[in-house]
Amino acid sequence: MSDASDLAARWAAVYEQSRPVLYRAVALMVGPAEAEEVVHEAFERAMRNGAFFDEVREPVAWLRTACARRALTRLRRRRLWERLRLRLAADERSELWEHADLAIALAALPPRDRIALVLRYYQDASYDEISAALGIASASVGPMLTRARAKIREALT
Repeated sequence: MSDASDLAARWAAVYEQSRPVLYRAVALMVGPAEAEEVVHEAFERAMRNGAFFDEVREPVAWLRTACARRALTRLRRRRLWERLRLRLAADERSELWEHADLAIALAALPPRDRIALVLRYYQDASYDEISAALGIASASVGPMLTRARAKIREALT
């Protein structure tokens, strides 16, 4: 058996062992609709590290932590966007996008950040879709979204 097939077998075993319990926990955190995606994102992140099994003593514990952090991030985003949605819905008498705080905050963002946010949160685009649209590495999308959300949050407080 080659090193690559050994590694693939090891990942398959960890996935088979831990995926059901991770999914159940994450489903309680963010709901079943997003649970599978959160678990897959945690595995994807772990699998990008070629030395994962050398560096991580307890892979399942690492994955559990990664899932919890990802779920927390999603809950925070959900809360932020719900507040924004309520702000927009409250002003039905005017042109919402011309006068809304969110529109002003979005307009102040650099164009790539604005596009990334709109694609992700209004169009539900994946990181791969966003990276293709912007011509950047998929790994750059997450940090870009994090910075853009921070700028929006700052502008709205």
